[in-house]
Amino acid sequence: MSASVSTSTPAPMVRPALDPDLAAVHRGIPTLDVGTDEERAAYREFLHTIFTLQNTLRGKEETVVSEERDIPGPAGPMRATIFRPKHQTHSVDEIPGVLHIHGGGLSSGNRYLGLTVLDWVETLGAVVVTAEYRLAPEHPHPAPLEDSYAALQWMSAHAAELGFSPRNLVVTGGSAGGNLAAGVALLARDRQGPTLRGQVLMYPWLDDRTDWPSVHQYGDIAPVTEADLLDASTLAFGANHEHADLYTAPTRAPDLSGLPPTFLDVGAADVFRDQDLAYAAALWRDGVATELHVWPGAWHGFDVFAPDAPISRRAGAARLDWMRRLFSSDRA
Repeated sequence: MSASVSTSTPAPMVRPALDPDLAAVHRGIPTLDVGTDEERAAYREFLHTIFTLQNTLRGKEETVVSEERDIPGPAGPMRATIFRPKHQTHSVDEIPGVLHIHGGGLSSGNRYLGLTVLDWVETLGAVVVTAEYRLAPEHPHPAPLEDSYAALQWMSAHAAELGFSPRNLVVTGGSAGGNLAAGVALLARDRQGPTLRGQVLMYPWLDDRTDWPSVHQYGDIAPVTEADLLDASTLAFGANHEHADLYTAPTRAPDLSGLPPTFLDVGAADVFRDQDLAYAAALWRDGVATELHVWPGAWHGFDVFAPDAPISRRAGAARLDWMRRLFSSDRA
């Protein structure tokens, strides 16, 4: 199935208008075309061309430094990039360590995709690690999840070397990275693994099922259409969703108690809106301190593709403010 063929997408439902600064941007963005081997190869190449270390650091070269490292994974070494402040001004006991997990529909992308948290390095002195993981369909779930959990274990074990406080470990990701971040938090809880101080889930893909009103309502908008989502779901979870469980599709988790404080945000025009709202409600139900933001008229990945839009800047500021408050509780 080709996700770029507009006739495969049903007519949109009645819906609120898009944010005026974002309304036209999505028309120039390729959709998550991963349905065939050829389309997937082309889309992967497109993302690797756009999301590079050079583009990630643009404008931050004077404040942020990077280091390349191979870290151990379940199937062999995983390439990782470590970001630190060029001039650290915080004491080690207050420095956060942040595992960033990239998006891309679990079938594309690299460690620089969606890396919008370098402001945390500049402002909080955070050490950010972002690592590659195996991609579907060559490696469907739980391979990406187990790779991401291995990255968390490595980061926690090397906190002193990396220069952050092990009690200030946070996991974050957007879209498919949010899927993996939420799954990693559940694994850490249930395997008695590294203790997480918080999780930041940005418009996360939390459910393998696609029959949500927001999917139908905004399923004609790039970068993720309804047809794209059906393709990506089959690749990652299997034709019969045999790879979907409470860790790979966190909305299936019957109990979310014991998870760390959570920041979750999503656009009102995002295909994942309704599953994200359901997950936030489940977190509240099970006693997890959770802050939810729904950005009016914002489509999926808006801040990655339109970083200078006012609403993107508001989203980034809200995440940073939550992180500040998370760690300021030590001094309360």
